[in-house]
Amino acid sequence: MVSSSPAKGALERNRERVSFMIMPAMLLTSLGLVVQVADAVPTYDIRRTCKAAVTLAAGSEGRTVDSCVAGEETARKDLEKEWAKVPAAERTQCVGTVAVGGSPSYVELLICLEMMRDSRKHQEDERAAKTRKPVPVTPQKGLTN
Repeated sequence: MVSSSPAKGALERNRERVSFMIMPAMLLTSLGLVVQVADAVPTYDIRRTCKAAVTLAAGSEGRTVDSCVAGEETARKDLEKEWAKVPAAERTQCVGTVAVGGSPSYVELLICLEMMRDSRKHQEDERAAKTRKPVPVTPQKGLTN
């Protein structure tokens, strides 16, 4: 019985190592699935989304399910043109944000991505401005008279 104790201890250590190695692999796999979801424009049930939107906007003149669907289809076409150019992290974040509430919308997704793009460009401009050296101003003759 004493001889089985070291073997049993080694077996336990091996199980712990395997468990320790499997957890990061599972995490990486699940993260890969999140990114894959955002590789293509998601498919939404826009008729259901539009019915919910029109119901919420009861009393708004000119707002019909058909006009809403037309706007959603236009937004989807715009998304399909630009999707591959949008950074994956921004796509993933906006897809997740738009899904909150249960009535995802291509118009909302497009707006989210536009805001992310504008924010990114603003941050890039600020960084570029900080790295530029100021140009010394030299007084010109005739302007001080």
